[in-house]
Amino acid sequence: MSKSQSPPIQVRAGLEFTSLSFFNVQTLVIESAALQDNPLGDSPIRYNPVLVPRGDVPADGWPVVFVLSGFTGNGPNSFNVKTFEANTPQVIDRCRARGEAPDAVYVFCDAMTSWGGSQFINSAGMGRYEDFIAIDLVGAVRENFRVSPRPEQWCVAGGSSGGYGALHLASAHPEIFGLAAAIAPDSFFEASLLGEIWTALPVIEKMGGVRGVHAELESGRLTRRKDSHVVLNAIAMGLCYASDGRGDVDFPVNLRTGVLISEVWQKWKRHDPVVFLADRASNVMKIKSIYLDAGTRDQFHLQFGTRQIADVLKRLGARFTHQEFDGTHFDIGERRPEMWKWLRSSFGVAIFLTVVSW
Repeated sequence: MSKSQSPPIQVRAGLEFTSLSFFNVQTLVIESAALQDNPLGDSPIRYNPVLVPRGDVPADGWPVVFVLSGFTGNGPNSFNVKTFEANTPQVIDRCRARGEAPDAVYVFCDAMTSWGGSQFINSAGMGRYEDFIAIDLVGAVRENFRVSPRPEQWCVAGGSSGGYGALHLASAHPEIFGLAAAIAPDSFFEASLLGEIWTALPVIEKMGGVRGVHAELESGRLTRRKDSHVVLNAIAMGLCYASDGRGDVDFPVNLRTGVLISEVWQKWKRHDPVVFLADRASNVMKIKSIYLDAGTRDQFHLQFGTRQIADVLKRLGARFTHQEFDGTHFDIGERRPEMWKWLRSSFGVAIFLTVVSW
């Protein structure tokens, strides 16, 4: 064996599952000031895996991509080894090999809560997850990696709840994120969420309310039920959008008759991207470009919400791309290469000019 060859057996520090051709993997560990004393008592220490390109750093620094996960998913989970398919870092690496993904610092955000997700917003029920990302995590990335200072070189991206978070964070902080990419983002709550609430409420009531469900979750019994996801989703979204601040949810329907309580529903609806993007018109116009995508057979009817978002952006005169694919909500992962292609083009020019709408 020549001196330049690696020995056939090695013992290395840390945990390794695979190797990437174009990126090194690092972990950005943060004790978040924003998540100290959060209402759920979840740890403020967050582990955020980061893909860092190999090679020379551009004069302006690397572009940055914040990758947000869907509900019950999380940044570190993206690195799990999968059978018969590539995980997200492997997909990015393979897209980069084909020239279809940008050289950028990809930050996989650790924004998990004990209810399964945070929607990446500040809420009385979950905690200050928007501040965790926009203040703590952004600051840590700028301090520890050689990255571009320009908003048009920063993108926030995700699917489902991650897509929701991308639209929220970019429209709340266009001075940070000049690009946003959302695949099947949570939206049009009348179609995507209200039915889940009606289905979940009798189960929640039978279990003894939100606290009773939490006890079932902690015991491990809840996740063995077939209806666990709909129950978790209704409660988690309620804690994000309409918490009373004491661990309970203000549900928007009458528990006995199921009739919609309009004043409570408005609390929920103001968090719908169809509503908040219109309300944040001046901020939306500062975003350099937005990518939207959804399957035409989405089980949560998010193709309709995405079309409505596209209509809002068109009315505002915002710069965006809107695509659809023949698939369901569970085909989101297969669309990420299309998103990376869009992002590579967007990072390559100051303003992305193509507008494609439904």
